[in-house]
Amino acid sequence: PRPPERALSEGQAALGRRDFAAAETAAREVIASRNQARAQDAQLLLGDALAGRRQFQNAALAYDEAYRRNRQGARAPEALLGLAGAFNGFNARREACDTLDQLRTEFPRLSQSLTDRANAARRSNGCR
Repeated sequence: PRPPERALSEGQAALGRRDFAAAETAAREVIASRNQARAQDAQLLLGDALAGRRQFQNAALAYDEAYRRNRQGARAPEALLGLAGAFNGFNARREACDTLDQLRTEFPRLSQSLTDRANAARRSNGCR
């Protein structure tokens, strides 16, 4: 098996090529390795791959797990943003808006990129 860092790198590259199956495989490989240091990254990659395959309910589970693994981690805002997008994917708009509200409350100082993505998600969901 590949080292977790290599699997994640190759999974991200596959995601960039829109090869969602390969990205999912790489993410599941890291998760199965039980490498706790990279588990959140693997869960985010899994969520992105599943969302790309339009498996939004499974993507929501992956993003939620990524968030719960490290609620204060640097990637926790990405997990919440992904979770909101997954909720939107299966028309759970109230849950998507609630998740975006949670993101705003827990992480008031996001990077400009994440702020822009969150604002776009709020508009597309029709959030207040």
